[in-house]
Amino acid sequence: MPENSKSNVKKVLPVLVLTTTFYYSSLLCLGLVLGYLACKLYHKKFVESGKVDLIFIDCGKWKFHLHHWIMGAVLLLIVWVVDFLYLPSFFMGAVAGVIAHDIYDFDDWHQVLIKKQPCEIKNS
Repeated sequence: MPENSKSNVKKVLPVLVLTTTFYYSSLLCLGLVLGYLACKLYHKKFVESGKVDLIFIDCGKWKFHLHHWIMGAVLLLIVWVVDFLYLPSFFMGAVAGVIAHDIYDFDDWHQVLIKKQPCEIKNS
């Protein structure tokens, strides 16, 4: 996809998402915005400063990058199953905001399995 059309999508997508979520539920929309902003603040304050590392799980010659969109999706699934198919709108929106932060702000969100470099394999 050309870079210009990517930036157009990044400009229009938030408006579409917020409009549709607000139409569905104002609590869902509020949760989405607050979850996104909280995750953005957390990332800037802790991850970018080096206080918290990204989560990688060793799998032999591969590393599994546990992105926060994966953790958010697993959390939603667990709560959905445990709570017998009921999710509060605000909670669902907040977790969706965390998921949206990873997918919207980072270009590597789809890179889950990463092949280790030879020096990483020797040091394992």
